[in-house]
Amino acid sequence: MVAKDGSSPKLEPSFLNSVQTIQDPAPLEGIATPKQIDDDDVYVDITEGVGRATDVSKSGRVSSYRSLHRTSSRQRLSRLESRIHPEHAKALLPTTTLYVTVMIALVGSFQTGWLLTQLNYLPFHSVKTCSAVPIKPDTCILFSGHSKNEWTMCVTGWVVGAAFGAMLSSIPADRFGRKRTMFLNAFIMIVGGGVQAIAHDPYVFALGRLISGLATGTVINVSNVLISEISPCQMRGLFSTGLQVGVALGSLAVTSTHYLIGTGDIAWRFMMGLPVVFGLVQVLLMPMTVESPVWLVGQGNVDDAALAMKRLYKPTNYEAILNALVASHEEEQREIAEVQPWAAMVSKKYRLQLVIAIVVCASHQITGVNAIMYYSATIFNNAGITDPRVANTIVNVIRLISVVLVAKIMDKFKRKAMLITGMAVMAVASGSLVLALTNSWSALAVASVGTYIAAWGFSIGPMAWMVAAELFPDYLRANAGSVGTMFTWISNFFVAVSYPVVASEDSLGNYAFLIFLGILVVLIVFIAVVVPETSHKTYVEIAQAFGIQEKSHEAIEGQDPWATPRVSHYSAFNEPTHGDKSATTVQETKPVNMPHAPTQ
Repeated sequence: MVAKDGSSPKLEPSFLNSVQTIQDPAPLEGIATPKQIDDDDVYVDITEGVGRATDVSKSGRVSSYRSLHRTSSRQRLSRLESRIHPEHAKALLPTTTLYVTVMIALVGSFQTGWLLTQLNYLPFHSVKTCSAVPIKPDTCILFSGHSKNEWTMCVTGWVVGAAFGAMLSSIPADRFGRKRTMFLNAFIMIVGGGVQAIAHDPYVFALGRLISGLATGTVINVSNVLISEISPCQMRGLFSTGLQVGVALGSLAVTSTHYLIGTGDIAWRFMMGLPVVFGLVQVLLMPMTVESPVWLVGQGNVDDAALAMKRLYKPTNYEAILNALVASHEEEQREIAEVQPWAAMVSKKYRLQLVIAIVVCASHQITGVNAIMYYSATIFNNAGITDPRVANTIVNVIRLISVVLVAKIMDKFKRKAMLITGMAVMAVASGSLVLALTNSWSALAVASVGTYIAAWGFSIGPMAWMVAAELFPDYLRANAGSVGTMFTWISNFFVAVSYPVVASEDSLGNYAFLIFLGILVVLIVFIAVVVPETSHKTYVEIAQAFGIQEKSHEAIEGQDPWATPRVSHYSAFNEPTHGDKSATTVQETKPVNMPHAPTQ
């Protein structure tokens, strides 16, 4: 079904209210006419070229299933799952195309990890070697003789770019789509890597880092949304950990590269320019990916969403699931129309939740994790380790392991218990690191940093944004995520700029991590006293902890989630996907393949 101009039809604002019983629908191009129609069946009026929702319930409406779900604190539901019936989620089995789409999207998270730690290499920068006169061979090899402030500028240029990229990423993602935004963003990634590779002074290099940061902030947000909008319940683990694993693998890869580059000019330029390759990979492979059906439904491109579903998921009752997505979108739009989200966020009703969200998201960084990720080579060198590469590798391996394991245990423990315990271990590790640095105990320094990273990975690392989002109703969670992202990057920048200053010999020196220890103690008290438990609770239950009485949704009774007309009213469901032998039309699918209890 296409419009006269060849484009996909757009949804009318009140399409759900226009569902009619049609005794004899006129045949349209690309849509088969049923041979027989029962009086009880309800069909979509498509005579004006507009795709609308379908239902065969007595109400004549498709119900939104968003109210059936508990908050993501119980089962970190993907954005797709939260909009459809649980039976729909079980029936969506991923195709190879879905896995390819996710893997290509995750190239951006690998690039993030690469850029995060690419400068954490002692021959690139050391205050002692770069300020020496003359500079010794094979030291300070990145723009020999650069100052401490110039180096801080190079490190933080990426942070500033990523902050702006993250905060502005929703604009192109919502306007142009997730797939197209990632495609365009890949060119920014290529430019940033190229500028870094050809730079001949720290200022041009910092500009390249800034551009790369813009690409990083954009891709990490947009890829996260895309994966969340296409991941069925069978891929919940990948949805929960894929981005973090990608970042951890990128950091481990760049640390391993430090063994190979030596001290030559060509070698480090190749390493700095490798994001060009990451960008080219995404540009070349992006045609193999599929746009998010959730976004397409939001744009009114229902037939395009139908085609996307056929490519992403194995044959099932696509139309019932698409109808649920459409109904959920309309319900969400009605909720947003009733309030001003940003005004609601800062209102007295949600003010305490907003403060908690800001503090929790800021604690993701102000506890010092990126002081380690940016400057661990210098930290280990101060502890008496002449070649910190092995220690850095150990730390990144520990980070990768913790990211993988936390997904297995996160739902087995209470949120507050994990946060408080993890941050307490981080505080102890910070104290032991100070002890190791002041006494040049290299083994204790490695153990302390490794313990700190593991504890971070099991607590505030994966939980900051999760807890912040759970404090708000569904229609405010996107805004809460934006605020959390902003304060996370602000805190990241603050740590990146301030740590070299407080860790210098004329300041706190080896005692710098005592600041993070103090911050951790304050945060532990704050979480214990102020932050409510969100684990295994609905939003209504969480709101009661703030003295807010929210309306409880009643369960939908007597609603068959698989109720659809015999013949699809989305043209994509009546035509097999080109080159896909597994694709079937709705007419060809036998009732047994319209699963009420799908095979797992």
